[in-house]
Amino acid sequence: MALLLVGRAATAQLLSPGPLAAPHASLEGDENCGRCHTSGRGTSNGLCNGCHGSVTKQGLHARAFGGPCAKCHSDHRGRGFALVRFSPNGFDHGQTGWPLQGKHGSTKCAKCHKPGTWQNVSRACKSCHKDPHDNRFGANCLGCHNESNWKTVSLKSFNHDLSRFPLKGAHRSAPCGNCHGSPARYRGLDFGNCTACHQDPHRGRFSSTCTNCHNESNWHQVVMKPGAHPGLSLANGHARVVCGKCHDRGQFVSPSKGRACVGCHKPVHEADFGKGCQKCHASIRWLGLPRRTGLRAHKKTAYQLEGEHEKVKCDGCHTPSKPAQQRFRELTFDRCNGCHEDKHKGEFKSRSGGECGACHTVSGFAPALFGIQAHSTTKFPLVGHHTAVPCASCHDKHPKKGPRMDWRGAKESCESCHENPHGSQFSKEMKKGGCAECHSPLDWHSPKIDHSSWPLTGAHASAPCARCHTPTEADRKTGRGASYRGTARKCEGCHADVHLGQFRLSKPAKACNFCHDTSHFKIRKFPHEKRTGYPLEGRHAQLACDKCHKSVASKSGKKATRYRLGYSGCKDCHADPHAEADK
Repeated sequence: MALLLVGRAATAQLLSPGPLAAPHASLEGDENCGRCHTSGRGTSNGLCNGCHGSVTKQGLHARAFGGPCAKCHSDHRGRGFALVRFSPNGFDHGQTGWPLQGKHGSTKCAKCHKPGTWQNVSRACKSCHKDPHDNRFGANCLGCHNESNWKTVSLKSFNHDLSRFPLKGAHRSAPCGNCHGSPARYRGLDFGNCTACHQDPHRGRFSSTCTNCHNESNWHQVVMKPGAHPGLSLANGHARVVCGKCHDRGQFVSPSKGRACVGCHKPVHEADFGKGCQKCHASIRWLGLPRRTGLRAHKKTAYQLEGEHEKVKCDGCHTPSKPAQQRFRELTFDRCNGCHEDKHKGEFKSRSGGECGACHTVSGFAPALFGIQAHSTTKFPLVGHHTAVPCASCHDKHPKKGPRMDWRGAKESCESCHENPHGSQFSKEMKKGGCAECHSPLDWHSPKIDHSSWPLTGAHASAPCARCHTPTEADRKTGRGASYRGTARKCEGCHADVHLGQFRLSKPAKACNFCHDTSHFKIRKFPHEKRTGYPLEGRHAQLACDKCHKSVASKSGKKATRYRLGYSGCKDCHADPHAEADK
């Protein structure tokens, strides 16, 4: 009974091995035992990790320990008991994954670890050290510095391109001390001018911009930029001349051969164009005048440059391999063949003395001046459709004279160019006057045909020739065109008999023109009494033709309107209404 009256707090004291430490004071009481203990097994790392899981993932705990937490952090020893009993003296910091090396080994713990915790310390240099480079070289300080001595810099992995002075050419192999001195200085260096490091051997006689002549790869390889040369601008041909060609005695201010062109160049023109060479040759290749300069200079000569000649390079006529006298003064230009090859191989020697200008101009070799009007002076004037035919269609390449055109050997007969589609049908006409007996170059498809033996009237006059003159099977086998000789002259030779022979059953047989004419196949007004002997009177005159003339089928199954009825009396068409009354 006395046990039942014991208070809850007293019960906890009876069961608990002792009070909890101050950090765990909120867990006091038997209802919280399960927060740290498991039934029958004591404390559990898994329950500890419920509150302290982040501790096991970093530093010392993540690398060095895997046993029970209670082995180092026991509890129930009173509020004042220290759960963390750790002495930094002699501690192997390497167990944390970040060993202390160099200066870090002698640094006091409190410099990096805040009071009350040994965790959550950043390993980045800038978390403790100020970056004097303002992040210009990235976050990896160990790329240049070491932990033993901050001021001792190793530049083996340093990327100088990230600085304001990237290293190029010979600068890449220069020792660091040549520029940064000893002790090394990295701030405030003057690199705006070459003379800050290099001595000026020219003593100020040239621009302070050394790169106008020199480069960082090889100081002794001098190439002066255009415009940088004092006095005479070095351009084009002059830009490639070695300095010693003009400054052969070390005279950099004034060339030893003087500034006049003739000091270096031999005057090939003598006095023909004066002494001012630069009027034609300034700033260019000696043998390559600019187009506008060459045209202007050529106006002073006896041969003006016009048309396509304006585009020709000077050395196209003034060949450099020839002596100067032959190259300029002794050039012949009175005839085209002095420079141009005669593509016609003398074919037109008898025409205008073979002079090219009779057909061609300096504006362009093609098209030639020899046109339709000029062609009329030949044996074959161009008329009609021949005026639109390209020259090469008749004047083809000569089989023996190579790829050039054969102008004088063109044949004049039609069949030399055109195929004869008629075979031998018109041999008589061909012997007499050829194709021109029927055809004309003005319109090949409208031949001059004498059709008087079978006059074309009515619709026949407008029918195409091919409607009657179509190729026969024999024509197709021989490759010949349509047959014009022996064409049928009767209607049934071209037209089908729609009456199925009704009008040939009795003699005399009726021809088509007995009822029809060539203007219209349909009969506009048929003289019924005159042609049939049966007058249409009274009501008969008002009847439509098909009331009497019905469409019937023949024995072959073909249908046709029956016109030959053979009727003579009324009873042949009409029933007798009085037959019943008579009975």
